[in-house]
Amino acid sequence: MIRLIILTAAAFLVIMAVLAVTGDAPEPTRATVAPPTPPSAAPPTPASAAPAETPEPAPELLRDEVDPEGQAGIVPGTAPDAPTTTEADQPDMPGPPLRPSPQYADTPAPEPLAEASAAEPGDTLYVTGNSVNFRAGPSTSDSVIGALRRGAEVTPLGPLDGDWVEIRDAQGRRGFISAQFLSPDAP
Repeated sequence: MIRLIILTAAAFLVIMAVLAVTGDAPEPTRATVAPPTPPSAAPPTPASAAPAETPEPAPELLRDEVDPEGQAGIVPGTAPDAPTTTEADQPDMPGPPLRPSPQYADTPAPEPLAEASAAEPGDTLYVTGNSVNFRAGPSTSDSVIGALRRGAEVTPLGPLDGDWVEIRDAQGRRGFISAQFLSPDAP
């Protein structure tokens, strides 16, 4: 038993010595970020008020810094005046226009899909089932909001040609009901 304890202690010391020499990881670095400089309060001059012809490059968002303890690292920079872009600002992709491959060159373009018939705001549909679940989403796995009785009036909010129809009931609740349980005629 004493031999086992001594052997275990020796193995532990050897492992610790190997880790001390090769496996010592540096401590986490602490980087500091300089506070952003406030914009100047000077009024714009006529030359600076005119829009620039070329946009200024975006400020560097990552930069190397050294903290007071001498640890170097990459930290996020601050870009308080960074311009924001939208899809409308993005230029078209360069290059030639797209062409179909030769094997599809003689194929006519597909007919555009017919728009799904959206219900008119004043339309009224009626529930035809005795008690039909009214759900939070267009699936039987979605949670049930309530049950609608036969003859209940509902207002469609979306297309009527799918398996599910988004509706609003008389209490103002919005949800989905299976299209097979709806009819434009009162039961």
